[in-house]
Amino acid sequence: MVAEALTTKGFSRAAVEELSAVKAEPDWLRAWRLAAWEAWEAIPMPTRQDEDWRRTDIRALDLGAYAPYTVPDGTTSGTARDGTAGGAGPAPALGRLAKRGSDLGGLLVQQDAAAVRRDASDALAAQGVVFADLDTVVREHGDLVRRHLGSVVPADANKFAALNAALWSSGSFVYVPRGVAVELPLSALVWQETPGAALFPRTLIVVERGASLTFIAESRSADQDLPALHDGVVELCVGEGAQVRYVGLQRWGGHVWSFSTERADLARDARVQWVVVGLGARLTKSYVQTRLLAPGGQARLVGVVLGAGKQHFDYHTLQEHVAPHTSSDLLFKTALKDQARSVFVGLIHVEKTAQQTDSYLANRNLVLSDGAKADSIPRLEIEANDVRCTHGATVAPVDPEQIFYLETRGLPRDDAERMIVEGFFEPILEEIPAETVRERVRTALAEKTAA
Repeated sequence: MVAEALTTKGFSRAAVEELSAVKAEPDWLRAWRLAAWEAWEAIPMPTRQDEDWRRTDIRALDLGAYAPYTVPDGTTSGTARDGTAGGAGPAPALGRLAKRGSDLGGLLVQQDAAAVRRDASDALAAQGVVFADLDTVVREHGDLVRRHLGSVVPADANKFAALNAALWSSGSFVYVPRGVAVELPLSALVWQETPGAALFPRTLIVVERGASLTFIAESRSADQDLPALHDGVVELCVGEGAQVRYVGLQRWGGHVWSFSTERADLARDARVQWVVVGLGARLTKSYVQTRLLAPGGQARLVGVVLGAGKQHFDYHTLQEHVAPHTSSDLLFKTALKDQARSVFVGLIHVEKTAQQTDSYLANRNLVLSDGAKADSIPRLEIEANDVRCTHGATVAPVDPEQIFYLETRGLPRDDAERMIVEGFFEPILEEIPAETVRERVRTALAEKTAA
């Protein structure tokens, strides 16, 4: 059981070793972390001279200001048991968010670096499903973690993926055995509580042949004065004929620097439906990627981003077709007000081996004020000669004719614009599987649009 936080600020090899020792991790995991630290040191810090970062400036980010491992006062990062934790439990601010609704089959809650609650239906264990924080699964199912950890997102995927691999704590793990259908969605909530905290959650989901799962990951915090850091990784291993729906909801406070690398590997006839919602944070830099590694794989990715104030959102998506007879479909929608900025770079990459690929990519942007700006860069890299791949992007204000029509029906201009923005996003929101989560997102969009 972890009963202390590493409070020394800044990241170092010594901090990686101390974290692994405090968690009493096996030798293989300690070696894995240290190899990741070497990757972190070897990869240069990104600058605006790098193509991926040309439109995103992180010079104000001070990594030396953060401790590598933080738990709230009175909380320890022990094994999160049903409805309880190794310490004081979730912060009062979490309120109803830390309670499992009837439309969820299980809920994990992480507060800063500590797993503080696990609430899951008895049916999961009876089906052989493993659902717990990743620290716990390392202790109880170490061989399973060792086989899959880093198999989808290796430590050297990028600079921040390497830092996560070296310093991850808690996070989520799901294993669904062959042929098992998890009927109700599972959910994980990461809550940032301690001012100035650094969070390194890691999600590892393994769905075996013919199995199915819906997983909802939510990241939240209240606004704070001190900046905080989030550096997350998501790995989805989707077996032959398996189906996964993954929903990522980012609602950090406006003080958070958020970085993430999220990737799914699809086997033969596997299907992934991926929903991305970006509402919070000071700055968001996210890689969302699918790799179709065998024939019959299908991937659908949809995104909703709403920016206000001086928020900055930067999403890089990749639909990578490695095998023949695969398909992918992506639709990202963004609305920006005030001085918010978005960057969308979407790539469809078809390798020589991926004949008969069918892929589509679209990015739609609404610019709601003169100070907002949206950059949209859809791209194709086609190495095969028998494919159907298309892409498109639009950047525009709200259609004035639509505004005029609603005003003639008695709506004030602000209400008319808000209604149009909500309708712009609604088709994607319908793809969020749990009604309670879907309504929370609708409410958040409405409040942010009206502010």
